[in-house]
Amino acid sequence: MKTTFRPMTYIGPSSLEQSQRGATLIIALVMLLLISLLAIGGMQGSLMQERMASSAHDGAISFQASETALRQGENDILNTLPTRLSAFGEAQLATPWGWDGNNPVSSGTGDAGPNVSAQPVYHLARLADVCPIEPGQPCFERYVTTARAQGGSDEAVTVLQTTVLLPPY
Repeated sequence: MKTTFRPMTYIGPSSLEQSQRGATLIIALVMLLLISLLAIGGMQGSLMQERMASSAHDGAISFQASETALRQGENDILNTLPTRLSAFGEAQLATPWGWDGNNPVSSGTGDAGPNVSAQPVYHLARLADVCPIEPGQPCFERYVTTARAQGGSDEAVTVLQTTVLLPPY
């Protein structure tokens, strides 16, 4: 088998190749711009999700701190006579969700640990007596406990309220 070699001659760029110079660069830059826009959009979405998760965590800390103060207030009203006597003359909060913890003065402070921006407070007030329908039966005293707590920041605030029914003496 015989092979023949033919020399190739260079003719030069055609007119079609000359008109397409630089088009690849422009297409590559447009693609790079599109990819950059997609990456920026993805980063903004991730940042928003991080903020939402942080806010939910802060709200959970606030709720747990408020529950801690609520349980402390219930314990005080059930087991401490001086606390019960001071709560007997205390007025109820007109708007518990608007209570700032200072006006009126809180009845006590809970201990929620170091993760909160401020320790939770609670307010105790007497509601009324609850008497059975049957005559001669003892009446029960009913108190309301309101707790206010902040989370890791002062923006997450939780106010909880419960009613405590004391057994007759």
